[in-house]
Amino acid sequence: MLFGAEVAMVAPAERNSSKHCGSILIFDGEPVLLDLLAVVLTREGYGVTTTPRSEEALGLATSGRFDLAIADLGLRHRDGCRLVRKLRQLSPEIPIVATTAYPASEIVSFAEEHAEILLSKPFAIGELVGAVREVLQRQLRGDRDTSSPLATLEGLPATMSGAQVRASA
Repeated sequence: MLFGAEVAMVAPAERNSSKHCGSILIFDGEPVLLDLLAVVLTREGYGVTTTPRSEEALGLATSGRFDLAIADLGLRHRDGCRLVRKLRQLSPEIPIVATTAYPASEIVSFAEEHAEILLSKPFAIGELVGAVREVLQRQLRGDRDTSSPLATLEGLPATMSGAQVRASA
């Protein structure tokens, strides 16, 4: 679940004590989720900018000040997919954690090509934090290989040639 006690799942020992671990841009059409993710990731030490509008997200992303983007692919009229496609064209160095409440085969295929990890909504907050950490660590190492199983789908390791898929019950 995304609300209530889920925020408490980020244990104090897991929090990053450094002032700033990286900058994250979050694009999602759900204002409550944007606020929740901003609070949690800020507590983890990340600089966070959120927006529900794809045009604004694109403008922000091309400023070059973000280390990672989190984007909902399943927004109305595939706005999230269009945003990610444009982001990849304009700033291919920014790793993307994609989310969706509708993991249809075309969304999974799109994520395979354009994102490092695909999280299926609803996801646990700890799962998102772990995905962010892993993707940023890979970026620091210069490693964009997603072939090691980072994710599970229905309890089994799920590895794809591009993105990794994480599904939550």
